[in-house]
Amino acid sequence: MIQDMYGILYWLVAVGSATSWHLRQVRVLAELADERTYLGVPPVSWTTGPKSHWRVPLGPNRYLTHPWRLREALAEADRAEYGPMPEGRQLCYHCQLPTNEPIPVDAEARTNGVGQITYACPTHAPLYPTDQHPRTLTSAPATEHEGRR
Repeated sequence: MIQDMYGILYWLVAVGSATSWHLRQVRVLAELADERTYLGVPPVSWTTGPKSHWRVPLGPNRYLTHPWRLREALAEADRAEYGPMPEGRQLCYHCQLPTNEPIPVDAEARTNGVGQITYACPTHAPLYPTDQHPRTLTSAPATEHEGRR
């Protein structure tokens, strides 16, 4: 796992093992027919920040993350942070375009349960007017640990 100075996390998995993943706030960097993605990998000796560094240093037989364990962990974090994935695409409140990664940003409260849910695409979710801080999959455990949940 690589972490850069902005808090973005990267996991290295075997080529082709994550092509069918559809998780909110998770991007799979892959080589497509019409584009290539390059990721700068820090030297093995970089194990502390603030620059890009290895949170789990490379070692013998420790180069790649097990893809299905990683997918299950990310899917569990997705459900814990954003709730169940709604069926089908949803419209973003801001751009009014359909998104395959709808993030719930507001829910209308009703006496008989939850009313209408407002969704946003990953780009516009942080822009939703609220007094709360924008959250990400990796901030959910920190928030729970700090007692803010």
